[in-house]
Amino acid sequence: MKSPSYQNAVEFKKVTFLRGERKIFNHVDISIPKGKVTAIMGPSGTGKTTLLHLVGGLVQADGGEVNVLGSDYNHIKRSDLFSLRARMGMLFQSGALFTDLNVYDNVAYALREHTHLPESAIHDIVLMKLEAVGLRGAEQMLPVQLSGGMARRVALARAIALDPEIMLYDEPFTGQDPISMGVLLKLIRTLNDALGLTSIVVSHDVQEVLGIADYVFIISGGSVIGQGTPDQIRADSSALVNQFVTGAPDGPVAFRYPAPLLQRDFLGVAHV
Repeated sequence: MKSPSYQNAVEFKKVTFLRGERKIFNHVDISIPKGKVTAIMGPSGTGKTTLLHLVGGLVQADGGEVNVLGSDYNHIKRSDLFSLRARMGMLFQSGALFTDLNVYDNVAYALREHTHLPESAIHDIVLMKLEAVGLRGAEQMLPVQLSGGMARRVALARAIALDPEIMLYDEPFTGQDPISMGVLLKLIRTLNDALGLTSIVVSHDVQEVLGIADYVFIISGGSVIGQGTPDQIRADSSALVNQFVTGAPDGPVAFRYPAPLLQRDFLGVAHV
């Protein structure tokens, strides 16, 4: 149930999540403060996107407690969960624009589906959201006519159309050129501050995200292996955190997968 006040927009308390017999999260504690940009980073396959799915209530934890905007997902009604999702925006990795709708109608879609606003009000909101991402002049274009960076910005305009309290970004910079990435980074930071959002950014682009994040969690092997401000993450003494942040090819995450001795495979010699 929704509580009247809460300090953190999202709280994971001893959360465990399984896929089959594999533990994606093992008693994980994560607190994401309101009004901040929080980055979730870590090696591939460590559950970063799964974390976003848990926040959105798309999957359910196998243990522990997930609280979002004061609501405990262990005791939430289905109708309340749908209402809670309306308070979130999601920027998908692919953008996920409707290919047969133009830019204007893509952004207007959620407003038409979830509100009873007159078309005149929807018109003004759509243009304001497109102006916020610098694409008001592209309203009549189809997704196929957009560059990758433009498509991602249209998807962002659509995600903020309902003025969400939480914005979820799933690898927002994938496939973007340096200029488009710079634009998206600026937009995430600017929109977060201007609209009072809570932003959760999942990304592999370490240095870029460290430049806009207020707080960072690095997850690996089902646990949080590092957390702190960007400066604290850069100074972390953990070898694994340091390898991830610097992109070193060898370290705790080894370059070479375990294999038999070369002599055995090439010469048939069991021992040196």
